[in-house]
Amino acid sequence: MSDRSRILRGGARAATGLVVVATCAVALALLGTTTLPEVVRAPLAITVDTTQNASRSLVCAGSFAELGADTSRPGVAIPSGAPSVTVAGSAESTGELTREEGGAGLPGVFSAPLAEPLAAAQVQRVDTENLRGVVAGACADPLNEQWLLGGATTTGISTTLSLGNPGSVPATVRITVFDENGAVESVQSTGVLVAPGAQQIVSLNGYAPDRERLAVRIESTGAPITASLGVGQVDGISPFAASAVTRQSAPGLRLVLPGIANESDHEHGPSDSGEGDEFPVVVRALAPDGASGTARLRAVDGEGGSTELGAIELAGAAVGELRVAEWPEGANALIVESDVPVLASALGSSTESDQHDYEWFVPAPELATDEPVAVPLVAGARLVLVNPGVGDARVEIARADGEGRATTETIPAGAAVVVRAPGEAVITSTAPVHAGARVLGEGSIAGYPVLAPDPRDGELTVHTR
Repeated sequence: MSDRSRILRGGARAATGLVVVATCAVALALLGTTTLPEVVRAPLAITVDTTQNASRSLVCAGSFAELGADTSRPGVAIPSGAPSVTVAGSAESTGELTREEGGAGLPGVFSAPLAEPLAAAQVQRVDTENLRGVVAGACADPLNEQWLLGGATTTGISTTLSLGNPGSVPATVRITVFDENGAVESVQSTGVLVAPGAQQIVSLNGYAPDRERLAVRIESTGAPITASLGVGQVDGISPFAASAVTRQSAPGLRLVLPGIANESDHEHGPSDSGEGDEFPVVVRALAPDGASGTARLRAVDGEGGSTELGAIELAGAAVGELRVAEWPEGANALIVESDVPVLASALGSSTESDQHDYEWFVPAPELATDEPVAVPLVAGARLVLVNPGVGDARVEIARADGEGRATTETIPAGAAVVVRAPGEAVITSTAPVHAGARVLGEGSIAGYPVLAPDPRDGELTVHTR
């Protein structure tokens, strides 16, 4: 090829390159100034089963702790005796928490896949020189925030707080106490350290003495924990009553408290508390954010009958109280309806001859429709089912191990029905209900809510391309 041919061919290639570059520049300019059609796809909300490959642990309170049992350490709560634990469902693993005082009746820990029904509860007959009564409580999931409502620290009444940490790292716990006047600003602690795999017991009589009404907010960082109260009372030098208080996870506008009773073989009439019951039912309520409002109370029976009891005025994060002069005959539950979110508890009692006992009952969560829920019934307990809805609920009751034949109970709209059930049961309802367990008779009373498992379904947002 001649030099002239090479020059002509190179020039042609250069010219072609310039044309391509120019064409690309024009195309880019047009893209920058021309509106092109967009493809927009909205995020998709998909319902998924959040229990896959997840597990849960339930922690029991262990032995009832008595304040002043050791006279050389009057400010220390000493656990004594051992509770009996009932487990409904199959635990994949079991264990115990340690505690400083050691001894029998260490807090039990039960774990299983979240998708499997599992629940546990404990009961203990307390009979010491200073205390007498039956105490029972639900074993609960650890939480980072929870509430306890019940007890007092006035003369003759001791209230202890049990904190359990089943995790593998320490939990730092902040305790905030509320009383009849509101938040007790001087009683806040950010330094209660609960070691992993351990239980710590705190005397509220030392934190907040001479308080007629108590509510406690428990906040933990580092690890979620469980919390419960133990309440003991003496009358002069004689044992009077004992109670265990199960936690509440959050306030609500409508609370259902199953199992409340006020049983006595004494005649109604004039007493130290006035006309009516010798030991009246006492209802307490707290709007924890300090909002002002009204909580209205009514008792419900097994036929769907409802009796208005009165109202508690709420203000300033103070623990309000209402004494029910006479608990309606046949009533098995209390419903609290409020115009602001509240927490609540109710004190029921049992008296036979010279034997007396009481129990602080707390709200039970709503159980989902058509979902099997494990129900542990401790020795001597009966199941209380409450249907606050407008239609009947059919509740199937079966053994947790699948043995035997299931039975079905119809709970009328607005009713609270006491039924028999296996000690280790699973229930499934056609409508939302609330459930609790109650031990009642011979001058003893105890109870606890059936705690609902975490919801199986959660919403997952998917952004498509």
